[in-house]
Amino acid sequence: MFVPRPHLCDVLKREQCRLQLLCAPAGYGKTALLREYLRGEAVWMSLGGLPQTLEGLSKMLAGQLGLAPETVPDALLALLDSRDLLTAQPSSLASQLPQGNAINCGSLPTSDRASPGSENPTLRLVFDDLPAQMPANLNHWFDQLLSLRNPGLQVLVTCRQRPEWNLPQLMLGGQLLELDARQLALRPDEFESLVSVLMPTADIRSREKLWHQTAGWCAGVRLLPSALLGAYLERELLARLNDEQREVLYGLAHLAKASADLCQQLWEEQQGARVFRSLLDAQVFFVPIDHQPGWFRLLPAVSQALQDRLSGVPLNRLRLRACQLLGVLGQVDDAVEQALSADQPEVAASYMERLWLSWILSERHLDRFIDWRERIEPQLLQSSSRLIYLCAKALLFSGRLDEAEECLQRLGRFCPLPDRKRNQRLLANWQALYGTLHTLRGNVEQARLHCHAALRYLTVQDWLSVLLCHCTLARIDMQTGELNEAQVLLEHSLELARRQGSREAEVLVNTDRVRLLLLQGKSALAHSLLRTELAQLTGSRTQPYPLLGRLLFLQGELLLQQGRADEAEQVVQAGLMQVRDCCAPFVLNAYLLLSEIASRRHDQEQAQQLLCEAERRMHWGRIDSACYQGPIELQRNRNGFRDQGTDIDVPAVARMPDYQDGLTPREVSVLKLLAEGMSVREVGHRLFISVNTVKTHAKNINVKLGACRRTQAINSAKAMGILA
Repeated sequence: MFVPRPHLCDVLKREQCRLQLLCAPAGYGKTALLREYLRGEAVWMSLGGLPQTLEGLSKMLAGQLGLAPETVPDALLALLDSRDLLTAQPSSLASQLPQGNAINCGSLPTSDRASPGSENPTLRLVFDDLPAQMPANLNHWFDQLLSLRNPGLQVLVTCRQRPEWNLPQLMLGGQLLELDARQLALRPDEFESLVSVLMPTADIRSREKLWHQTAGWCAGVRLLPSALLGAYLERELLARLNDEQREVLYGLAHLAKASADLCQQLWEEQQGARVFRSLLDAQVFFVPIDHQPGWFRLLPAVSQALQDRLSGVPLNRLRLRACQLLGVLGQVDDAVEQALSADQPEVAASYMERLWLSWILSERHLDRFIDWRERIEPQLLQSSSRLIYLCAKALLFSGRLDEAEECLQRLGRFCPLPDRKRNQRLLANWQALYGTLHTLRGNVEQARLHCHAALRYLTVQDWLSVLLCHCTLARIDMQTGELNEAQVLLEHSLELARRQGSREAEVLVNTDRVRLLLLQGKSALAHSLLRTELAQLTGSRTQPYPLLGRLLFLQGELLLQQGRADEAEQVVQAGLMQVRDCCAPFVLNAYLLLSEIASRRHDQEQAQQLLCEAERRMHWGRIDSACYQGPIELQRNRNGFRDQGTDIDVPAVARMPDYQDGLTPREVSVLKLLAEGMSVREVGHRLFISVNTVKTHAKNINVKLGACRRTQAINSAKAMGILA
């Protein structure tokens, strides 16, 4: 199936450089892209990755140009340097060639016969699937070709390994456009269109899994579901590698990441660093790891297809050695993974103790930690207060509240510590997590008590617990309408996150700041802050990043508030691509938004199916019902209410389930008094709260009930049984 790539064609058309180089592994659609872009208007040479000589290539090019086969390479360069190549008549052009050579101008596309002064190339030469290695004289000939003065000449090359040409000089002169696997990979929308044809019945979860296995690799998308990927790699990849390269590659298929240093120590006798660099040069599906210079990962689909090439004792020996080396290199999480894969849970638990507490805050690690917890005996994870604390935090962030509480209770075994200050800090960290636990369960006053108690004894070393308390208290303040207090807490949290250099913590704080700005009526600032965070996180990431997914869900919510349902749906689907297998409660937001969009389109069946999928995903993640039942039921009621013919405008559907699951008792009280016809001032007087606080409660009520006006909120509340 052909996938149109208009955005890449636009890039090729816009960047009219001397050399346009498409360098990527097999199956990224390099040839198809050039055919789409050129539409036959080029001199095309299919090299098939086969070894070439200067004489053989010259003969092929001469034939394509309509010249005599014996045309010498230098004569070809002289002809290609002629500005009159396509404007001259055949007779006059033939006279410019050495005796015995002739050219058939009819073999060249007439549309490329540019008029004098035209900015478009007059002749495009395509060298498709250039071989990885070429003799020195052939590389020298290409350097000469690329340095010709003829402005009407353009060279387009597809290859799997960067050629040994003077590319830096071309780049300095603005004469090089290079597209690699990152640019050539399918975008999410292109992926969706392809999968819709190949797998029309695939559910969201299957699509997400396929996306993250292939990362937009077109051949992988088409072949992985059919179990033909192994045969494809055998022909297109392994057949081009030598024995040393294959040996190292089969081992790396079992490692989550690799570097030259790691490979040197794992395969010292084979000069592993040299072999690894040769694999990188050969474009063997290695992808740079975000923010870890020098580290790469093998594309998951390729890794999966190659893992059966190494097994048994040799594999176990490799894993144990890799575990030791990864720990020394500071890659503690990967050392844990290798220890578990080698059936060494004691070693894994010892490495887990070395993890920074902030490690879990980067949400891409949350599922990984939970998975380890399932694979290690409970007694090992209860052997130290640090391991118990890590487990409690991971469970809490995953919405598994009962299990988190059990973990926290086990910390009592380690109290009191001999040192009074250490004992106070341990208790304070314990209370910080309890404050979050009570917030998620809706016990606001208990949450406040625990957070304030914790803050008395937490130190700079406990910055993450301080930040957790501040954010928890800020969310409570937003819920109760104390927006100024929430703003102060979030500003302190933002400063703390920045001083600690934690980008993940800063993003999470700014997510709450966006919601606070919306409650304060500062919509423009909220949108600006969200755009800034998205711009900084999006970049060129190659791995799923749940934190980015969280931001995309928030962006989808804001787009839906503006009535831009189609754009909101695209953004939310892109966010789901970032949270495959993620077990955090915030994933619920995506399904609530998609359900609301389907409901607005009067597709009630799809709307209800999405809510069922949301519930299934929450069950699968073993997430406490307090985190999802209320929002799902509220959305079901909305969908049903709309189906009865009532037009409900829902400015904001998805919410952070940890502080906006439903109407609070105070909000219900406010709504009841408003329903009785009281003014805002009268309600404030009756409840002993300020007018501004009443207005904030009213705004929150409208958001939660999907109403624009007070009368809509009252009608919705009556339909849902909130008001009698």
